[in-house]
Amino acid sequence: MTFPTLNAKLALAAWLETHTEFRLSAHANDLPSALKELETYPKSTSYLAQFTQLKQYFNRAILGLLIVSLLLGLMAVPPAFATSQSNQVNIFWLFIILLGFHALNFIVWFVTMMATMKQQTESKGMLLSLLIFLNRKISKHSHINTDVSTAYIHWQCPAHSNKWLISSISHGAWGCYLFAGWIMTLLLLLTNQVNFVWETTLLSDDAFVQLTQTLSAIPQWFGIALPNQVDILASRVDLVSQTASTRQHWANFLLASIFLYGVLPRVIFTIACLAMYHLKRAAQPLSTQEKIIQNRYRQQEKQSRNILDADHHRSGSSAPANDTNSNTLAEDAFSQHWALFEWSQARPDYLHAARSVSLLNGREEQDRFLASANDETMYILVNAEQSPDRGTRRFFTQVSKVYSALTMVIADQGQAKFIEDWQRLAKEAHIYSTQLKQKD
Repeated sequence: MTFPTLNAKLALAAWLETHTEFRLSAHANDLPSALKELETYPKSTSYLAQFTQLKQYFNRAILGLLIVSLLLGLMAVPPAFATSQSNQVNIFWLFIILLGFHALNFIVWFVTMMATMKQQTESKGMLLSLLIFLNRKISKHSHINTDVSTAYIHWQCPAHSNKWLISSISHGAWGCYLFAGWIMTLLLLLTNQVNFVWETTLLSDDAFVQLTQTLSAIPQWFGIALPNQVDILASRVDLVSQTASTRQHWANFLLASIFLYGVLPRVIFTIACLAMYHLKRAAQPLSTQEKIIQNRYRQQEKQSRNILDADHHRSGSSAPANDTNSNTLAEDAFSQHWALFEWSQARPDYLHAARSVSLLNGREEQDRFLASANDETMYILVNAEQSPDRGTRRFFTQVSKVYSALTMVIADQGQAKFIEDWQRLAKEAHIYSTQLKQKD
């Protein structure tokens, strides 16, 4: 799937709408059409172009890490093959260099994953934090918008899936290190004749025999010629002579062990962790703002028909009382239930015949209003001279779910600055809205 995906664009738009003044067009027919605005704004370098550039930087940082791991693997093997005049190489010293630290890291990773399996942590770890730090530094020098950079990190490293991303990067780096070591070992064995030996002061000969036979268990499944007990005992460091077959058996044992115990497990766990990372991201629920944006453009025509059917009793137009002009309100609108949202002025005269008039100026009044929801027609009057804030959005999102026949009436005295903001809020909350013009 090509980047950026629809979900990536949606995440970027949601972050920008929440933390900046950016807003998607309210007149778009569907979500993909609305998200195209990310490709054109701002005109200098669009938000989406910056977002895509950050993704490229992140991928290049990971590629750089893998290349460094390859180089380290290539450089780690030759010193271990530095032989004396007798061309002797300590077989188990090679194992420690190529597989010892790999095994230690694997154990630490497994214990950490088990310990944090049930924890809902957002920790990014040292490796991922380093990549993010490099990404931000490069972004700063590339003159990328700070909000876009933050939105990208929020999208790339969502909560509850960071450990799988860290694990996939770590396993991939170790896999490159071990694969490079395996390649270098193969090249050195093809171009040099060495005697594989072992020596010990504290352990017995039987201990090395048992260890070698244990490590040979899996390679034997593939029919590889491996050292037998005679080969192992004949490779003691104080024994000078070593047959060609013994050397070949040790070489097969070394190459098979590096691949089967090192490279292959890292490749498998890289793929598994990467799959878990994508599954966790796919299963993560959308944020509130993402849901608002999705609902804003979902089946707009169907939603409009449903609203008109719900308010079918509103037919015709009327000339409202006194100094108002509301040709979209139903004939009996001013005799229905009304509520004044954060209303600081005197109660309008045209509501003198209303069945009830409630004030929604405080949290307790708004909570009581939500708790007393019913199916009767309800009108909420808002002042277009005041801008809706985050708390206002939250309230109207909740009220739209509990009142089935609700209308937002936007009071405009001719100089209101925030009419479009209230209309946009009504669309986001799926509430029928109309404008009520008043004379001074």
